[in-house]
Amino acid sequence: MYDKQLDSGKGTLLHLCDDVIQQEVKEVIIAFYILMEQGKATSEDLDMRCEELIKEQFDESCNFDVEDAVQKLEKLKIVSRDSIGRYYGVGLKRANETIGVTTEELVLKAKQGVATP
Repeated sequence: MYDKQLDSGKGTLLHLCDDVIQQEVKEVIIAFYILMEQGKATSEDLDMRCEELIKEQFDESCNFDVEDAVQKLEKLKIVSRDSIGRYYGVGLKRANETIGVTTEELVLKAKQGVATP
């Protein structure tokens, strides 16, 4: 942050916004990875598995915001729920196609100067 102090307040704000976005993306990736690797899970199980993964890999304890991550994955249509409420992910190829199209659309809109929601 020190180098951002030499910059303007705007630079610091942009840096913080970038950090927040990266954190959100990481949460979504971890939740999808757990579902992809371990199959269907309830919200509680998914939360526990995500927290365990972070503890095992990074030796850090956290309170994983599974509801937020799953909500984003559902919005992308790469995670759904079965008839008893367990979450499951679509296949990796389908997820990649969905996310790829979404990313391409955002880039095209940005190039065309179209505002995104």
